[in-house]
Amino acid sequence: MYECKISEKLVELRTSKGVTQEDVAQSLSISNKTVSKWENGASTPDLPMVIELAKYYGVTTDTLLGLSEDKKQSTMEEIRSLFEGLDRRESVLKAFEAVKALIPAMYGTVSQYSDDVYDRENVFPSDISHFYRSNISIHEFFEFVASSENVNVAVMMLRNKADFAWMNDLNKQKEIVKIFKFLSNEDALSVLYYVHSTACSESFTADYIAKNTGVKEERVSEILDEFCSVGDCHWVTAHLSEGEVRVYECFGDGLVLSLISLAFERMCGRQSYEYSFNGSCKMIGGK
Repeated sequence: MYECKISEKLVELRTSKGVTQEDVAQSLSISNKTVSKWENGASTPDLPMVIELAKYYGVTTDTLLGLSEDKKQSTMEEIRSLFEGLDRRESVLKAFEAVKALIPAMYGTVSQYSDDVYDRENVFPSDISHFYRSNISIHEFFEFVASSENVNVAVMMLRNKADFAWMNDLNKQKEIVKIFKFLSNEDALSVLYYVHSTACSESFTADYIAKNTGVKEERVSEILDEFCSVGDCHWVTAHLSEGEVRVYECFGDGLVLSLISLAFERMCGRQSYEYSFNGSCKMIGGK
């Protein structure tokens, strides 16, 4: 009965952690066969190994042995508890605080896969609660946070498994360039500004947008059609007494606004940072 509880708990913890028996074996410097025997109940780990297993899975030894259950809050519950009783401004500041604390919290986990040699304390400041514009660049990841009257944006980018190879793919280059070409025209920005405003209805015509932006209707139609091909916008044909009219629908496109906000910060925002660690951001490996 005792062995069964340990074996079941070991399988449960490994599955929850998302690792294989081989991963466990390598981390604890033991054989795959040993891990397998523990999990099928053929044998049990000795006391020193129970302690190591508890550390590896982040639980108490009592929990590992089935003597008690760790009642942990879900991630959603933990996050929700941080925002209880806060007003809107306090909630926004808390959200940025959480984002800024995320990478330092996970750094110890991801750094084992990184070739960076930076010391954690040199990269991440001990007190970041007052930082409203910060920048951290190292090989494994990049983080940028800006909070001002103009933008509230947080970006976190980790080195990807594909090694950004898609950036050098001709077909994907053509697709990526489409969004930048679309955003490269001032008229497009004016139209997007109004489409994303609360003054604009979720369904609209080119004529309606033209009257509210000062951009010619023909040009607005071109912009909206292009937006439909690169953004979160679509159109249907309405059959009216005066003829067919193209009706567009857009609830807003957060990705497009994020791209524009980042472009604004790069080209129009202040260049100083409350905190900046400018290590290397060369995330693309060599061959």
